[in-house]
Amino acid sequence: MVSASDEHAQRMRERVGGFFGHPRGLGYLVAVEGFWAFSYFGLQTILTLYMTRQLLATGHAEHVLGFTAYRRMLEGGGPPLGAIDIASQTYGLLTSLAYALPLVGAVIADRWLGQKRTMILGLVILSVAMAVMVFEQAFLIAIGLIVIGNGLLKCNLMVSIGRLYAPDDTRRTSAFAFYLIAANIGSFSSPLVAGTLAERVGFQAGLIALAIGMMGALAAYLAGLSHVSGAAAPAGERDGGKAARLSRRDLLVAAVLVAVLVPEMVHFAAYQQSFNIFPIWAADHVQRTILGFEMPVTWFSTLDGLLTIAGAAVTIRLWDRQAADGRPMGDLTKIAIGCAMGLVGFAILAVGAMAPGKAPLGAAVGYFLLVDPAIIWVDTVTLALISRAAPASINSTMVGVYTLAMSASYFGTGQLGRLYEHMSPPAFWAVHAGADVVCLVFLVLAGPAIARVLAGKGATAESTPASAPAG
Repeated sequence: MVSASDEHAQRMRERVGGFFGHPRGLGYLVAVEGFWAFSYFGLQTILTLYMTRQLLATGHAEHVLGFTAYRRMLEGGGPPLGAIDIASQTYGLLTSLAYALPLVGAVIADRWLGQKRTMILGLVILSVAMAVMVFEQAFLIAIGLIVIGNGLLKCNLMVSIGRLYAPDDTRRTSAFAFYLIAANIGSFSSPLVAGTLAERVGFQAGLIALAIGMMGALAAYLAGLSHVSGAAAPAGERDGGKAARLSRRDLLVAAVLVAVLVPEMVHFAAYQQSFNIFPIWAADHVQRTILGFEMPVTWFSTLDGLLTIAGAAVTIRLWDRQAADGRPMGDLTKIAIGCAMGLVGFAILAVGAMAPGKAPLGAAVGYFLLVDPAIIWVDTVTLALISRAAPASINSTMVGVYTLAMSASYFGTGQLGRLYEHMSPPAFWAVHAGADVVCLVFLVLAGPAIARVLAGKGATAESTPASAPAG
């Protein structure tokens, strides 16, 4: 049995030799997330541009292995699809499947390979995928490998972070803040490096940079392997090797948490258009010239990452101040505020698209100024609430359900993107504003019932990440 003094001594050792007062393993895990985000989100940033401007052009598409069959599958016996339709559906399929399989990856880790071996296998597959993506002929092979590798990695990475902490360790929530910051450092640096290379040198140069980034993720995990091996066991294993049975109350809480994912899915499906159709629209319809310099369209993704990090810092400080004053904001209220921010952001795009000639740069920047902080209010709050409120015996499974909801969001993004060629730009962006209206209506109607069920299950400001420790 560990005494209080032993536990305090262990905490002090971690604070001195660990990662900002956290276990040293957290530093390696967030490094994995940062490198992964550089590669994966960098691919999201250039995917539709790469497909529409090079891969699907005459003289290129004919050499992609399996492309004819793939195109017929997307068309489903209907009329031939244009390049934007194919690229948008590919974006939706890649991102949705990449977030559908993590639940399977969690099962593989729990039942057969173990978490470490599953994550290593996933990172190896992802590294190979990004390397072969450089060659046009292997494009569809690379897409398939990315889906498989991501499925093995993502849920297990999030669960690994949670397992570094005991159930009552208050540092768990700030650990997820580090996770979010690492993801955004990777996502905003990638367009600067890979995006600029893709637009200024060539798409293959950008893809090589992304491949190097994924190899960095693998190297970071292997380097920190000994520090993540001490992660806490799942709740069921700590309590004698058998997971506790779910009570009716547990099942009700799990069902309500699934309902909480509805606004998350709808809002996120609209937001992800920032990386799907927005670059195509902005490339042709946004005034991007500043003092004679035409800003690369991929730099909007860098702006997205910077504003998300800045929004996280400001928002977390606001929440901490409210909690210190004894008036913490409820989670559902936070989610509603995030959806309202998304609504206004898309409305700005719709209005900007009505301008004669090209839309002003200020409209695009104003959009990101609102939708980026909104991610903190919607996505981070939802993930933290699920991690804290889900019954202990199915906590990992519920994290997998969260990734499954992300899969549905990405698929929705691809389907919404198909409207672009059939609507005017103002109407297209107004439809996305309408998605956040749906979220707000849902929260107004279902919010009170959800709050009653989650009362006492961490559904307060405490279920969101606290500010990161200083130093």
